[in-house]
Amino acid sequence: MAVHLPDEIISEILSPALKVSDEAFSDTSLESPFAGRYCESSSAFLLVCKAWLRVATPLLYHVVVLRSKAQATALELALRQNPELGRFILKLRVEGGYGASMLKIIKAAPNVKEMFVSINIWSADNVSGLVRGLPTMDLTRVIMYDTPHHNVRNKNSQAVLDALKQCIEQEWKKLVVCELPYSSNYASFRSSRTLIAIATSLSVAPALKVVRIPTMRIYGPTPPEHLSLIAKNPRLQSIEFTVRSNPKLANAWTSTSPAFSHPSLRGLVKVPEIPEPSPSRSPTPRPSSSNPQLQYSTESVPEEIWNRILRFAMARDPENQETHSHRLWLVSKKFARLALPYLRESLLIRTPFHYDDFIGKLSSDPSLRSQVRTLYFDTAAALSLRPVFGVHLVNIIGLSPVNVTLKVFSDLAKYRGSTLVRLEGVNVTKSSNTGDAAIFSKFTNIRSLSVGFKASFTSSTSVPSGALDTLEQLNLTNFDPSLMAIFCQMDLPAIRHASFPSENAGLGPFLTKHGAKLQTLTIVLGTHRLLRLFDACPAVVDLTVICASLIPNASFYSSSSSLETITFTTDGKVRGAERKWAPFFDALHIDTFPRSSKDHRSLH
Repeated sequence: MAVHLPDEIISEILSPALKVSDEAFSDTSLESPFAGRYCESSSAFLLVCKAWLRVATPLLYHVVVLRSKAQATALELALRQNPELGRFILKLRVEGGYGASMLKIIKAAPNVKEMFVSINIWSADNVSGLVRGLPTMDLTRVIMYDTPHHNVRNKNSQAVLDALKQCIEQEWKKLVVCELPYSSNYASFRSSRTLIAIATSLSVAPALKVVRIPTMRIYGPTPPEHLSLIAKNPRLQSIEFTVRSNPKLANAWTSTSPAFSHPSLRGLVKVPEIPEPSPSRSPTPRPSSSNPQLQYSTESVPEEIWNRILRFAMARDPENQETHSHRLWLVSKKFARLALPYLRESLLIRTPFHYDDFIGKLSSDPSLRSQVRTLYFDTAAALSLRPVFGVHLVNIIGLSPVNVTLKVFSDLAKYRGSTLVRLEGVNVTKSSNTGDAAIFSKFTNIRSLSVGFKASFTSSTSVPSGALDTLEQLNLTNFDPSLMAIFCQMDLPAIRHASFPSENAGLGPFLTKHGAKLQTLTIVLGTHRLLRLFDACPAVVDLTVICASLIPNASFYSSSSSLETITFTTDGKVRGAERKWAPFFDALHIDTFPRSSKDHRSLH
């Protein structure tokens, strides 16, 4: 029947199915509204018939959302094979960098007027195409995305930010609306600096009329610096606060702030109106004094809501051992039934008796093997981990060190290496046998590894370069020098945080190979003798140096383009520490570090 309908009617039928709402397109929430959509592609409507293909194709391309490099490559190929498609694109949402394909996509889509751009870019991403393409566009609206408290601005994300600033100031002559990235606390240094950088460009944007900002906390009678900068634009008509969560809470944060009466804002600020609650259709009857009862009955609350409440209430905080949330399951039979899975999910072992009791329950109730996900150990007693090898554990965390033999560690990797995400607080004791490097390839999902290794590995052992490819955080409390040769054979593409609180000569080759990927680093003072640290680790933002009773040489700390915080820790045994450390701080010219400022530096 579709072939007998006018194209206008078919368009009206297909529009609701193919349309991407502006609310979703401009959503700057931490989780993308386009993430986790496991459904059939809307492009399936194009396969119904030729008429639907002809009418639906422009509708499908009106709003384009790119969330991966593969999608960008596929779109670039489609536009190259059929250039007509590019003229249908009116809105473009780009949630990453996505390589050289972005330049070809932008050039092939001359009618794009609204664009969503992410400033939060992975360091391994490629933004060359995006940075070169942005100045060629003629946008009327731009939406920027960033994460709150974004503590690392790598060269790629900085390149996108710089390109946006240049385009706002010089290239986008018709830019009318700009929506700033989310910032939960404008006073945080990183968020403030990003917003100020953008605001400086917006203050001179030639056609700017509206700036939209996610709701934020504002304290005191003086507006934040970035708002004052934006307000300097003589063509600006309004600064609008957008609400993503509780509108009443947002209204309390903003509309009542005395900062909006400041002369610099000149009445520009607009806060969303909060609609009055609709009155109840039938008044709630007052409870009879002779038969008192609750006005609102919890019997109407679905179990799903109680389930969600108990999920958060039962979450274990191992650092707060005084918590009594586990008693919630005693409230009622319903609470016991709903809370029991969360009570079993995370267990804290404080004594050998607790551990023996847990092992006994594993035998009597095999279902525990799939329910228990995390084991915390907070006991100095010697415990064997072998009984839990059959438990589908995700995390093993020793709040107090857990000593294991090399054989036990090897078996742990064999039986639980594929499920473990965090393995922390474990010490592998010295062994007469040498370790097999292949055990590290068993940890296929590990993200955090905090262990001590006194066992050695033979120099002839080898390990696949892809071992530990998911590892993000490495903390080696102590280690045999042969272990570093093993880690140097790996690529470790995801590693960002490393800590080596003990001095070891084998650390130099490790930092030479992997230092460029590190963002935070903890080392002892003696490591300075192994290599030029900032040459090996140029992206380190947070550096901690364990000095014990020694005082470092200030000349070692030459300027770094990324370093923001240096923390020096001592053992507290140096008499007159302030007097002895004074020459070091006098010689350390912190102003030579580009990422530091007089108001933001940390030397402890």
